[in-house]
Amino acid sequence: MRKLECRGRCSAIEPWHAVVMTTVVMMVLGCALSGCGSGEEQDLPNTGPAVVQGGGAPQEPQVSPDEVDERIRRLVSSEFPTLTDENSEAFLTEWGAKQALSNLRIMTEFGPVEIQLFDDVPIHRANFLYKVYRGYYDPTELTRVVPDFVVQGGNSEEERPQQLRFLIGRHTLPAELDDNHIHVRGALAMSRSYSDNPDKRSSAYDFYIVTGRNVGEKELARLERDRGWSYSEDQRRMYREEGGTPHLDGEHTVFGRVVSGMEAVDKLAATPTDDSDWPLTRLEMRIAWPE
Repeated sequence: MRKLECRGRCSAIEPWHAVVMTTVVMMVLGCALSGCGSGEEQDLPNTGPAVVQGGGAPQEPQVSPDEVDERIRRLVSSEFPTLTDENSEAFLTEWGAKQALSNLRIMTEFGPVEIQLFDDVPIHRANFLYKVYRGYYDPTELTRVVPDFVVQGGNSEEERPQQLRFLIGRHTLPAELDDNHIHVRGALAMSRSYSDNPDKRSSAYDFYIVTGRNVGEKELARLERDRGWSYSEDQRRMYREEGGTPHLDGEHTVFGRVVSGMEAVDKLAATPTDDSDWPLTRLEMRIAWPE
């Protein structure tokens, strides 16, 4: 059975020299001054859902100076603590309780993917919203695509996300496993390390969307027997008719779902890859905080 290990460093990066902070600030300020209007890598968070024009990566809309200032503040502001395993749960619980937002848009070269975050998975919901708020996923890339399984990304080893992980914090998330949230097609979940992780703590950055395959009754019965618990009739029906990856149930926290745009996810999953499922061409995605 395939596992959903983190791609890259699961707990962000090892502590770096303070020069990294200076590098990030200079990178963002330079982007603001130039408008980020050229080059393949856009370092400044964009203003909202981008428009795909004739294929290729999502295009960057124009932003006003005030919007640039606000994004820089969110990206490098000292009002936010550096998150660790010791402080992240309390911070995210408090910060997330103040956020009413539950729906976001992922922009891809194949079109938008609308997602909904579950309110009853509060730490993972808050974590994902917070990373979007800080501009971490604007942009990021998919690092694993597998037809009939998942598309996975967020933990890129590119320079920008590594620096942002340093700024935001090196941490994981406590598992929030819920029998009501399973790995049916369209499920949104966090990857995790399978090494020295008995509590099944999630990555704070690396997520995936299930594409899945149709699952028969024999496989479901075997999984139920092995785990000692049962799927509801509705869950069994969804696995039979819509598909999913039930062997991941109870192993990873599902914290949301795709509400529209699975056709774009399927196209991403069908992208040619190398032997490690890494896309042969860069698959950029953007998740921007609504202005």
